[in-house]
Amino acid sequence: MSTRTPHLPLMLIAAVLVLMAAVPAFAADGDKSKLKGLITAVQGDTITIKDANNAEQTIRVSPSTSYKRTKGLTGIVHEKAKQTALMPGLPISADVTAAGAGFNATEISFKSEDFRTAQQVQAGLATTKAEVEANAARMNDFGTYEALATVDVLFASGSAAISAQGKTDLLALAAKAKETKDYRVVVQGFTDSTGDAVTNQKLSATRAAAVTDFLQEQAGASPGRVLAGDGMGVAADAGTGSNANARKVVVKLVVDKGVQDGQ
Repeated sequence: MSTRTPHLPLMLIAAVLVLMAAVPAFAADGDKSKLKGLITAVQGDTITIKDANNAEQTIRVSPSTSYKRTKGLTGIVHEKAKQTALMPGLPISADVTAAGAGFNATEISFKSEDFRTAQQVQAGLATTKAEVEANAARMNDFGTYEALATVDVLFASGSAAISAQGKTDLLALAAKAKETKDYRVVVQGFTDSTGDAVTNQKLSATRAAAVTDFLQEQAGASPGRVLAGDGMGVAADAGTGSNANARKVVVKLVVDKGVQDGQ
């Protein structure tokens, strides 16, 4: 009886050839090619993109590099653009020549629609950063305040619904607040590190708002003493991936030390 042996050497050679064709990094210096991908970083004249294979490619631009923004479904209509238009999140197509471990770009083009989308994303991230910095400064303003009680309300992944345990803990904190002179309640929402920055910022703010509403509408805390909930984005102790303890709203019952000392 005879057996057929698979042609492993031929299969390996074929696989290597496919990889060499798919990864431009094998190109020799001076070879011309076209790269397409999403910009992940812009540092001076160096641009990093992720191509269709999710591999990072480094592209260098120079004063001779031309830029164009295409319009319409066909992309035939285009107008000149500037290097400053390049930003993380923008899909581009680049005519390049191989140079060492990277590529030199002769021309970079992108779609007007993609440019507007990248602008909107960048604007959202800029707002998020400003909000986080403002929230951090706001917490520093409580330097003369003392925390009498702290509650961590935990949430399911992607959810802003308050659990039964969370409601019980909030009711207890509100009861203590009502017995406290000149109290304030500080509310800060957080997420774990899964998801993108914009989504996490929105979710953390939604969770904080849900807790604030519950304290005012169901727990009986005075609206004027429950400060507007702050969305802080990813928790500092979130680590990587899903972390149940990072999906939370931290609620603090605080009082001014001067008021307390004067009692």
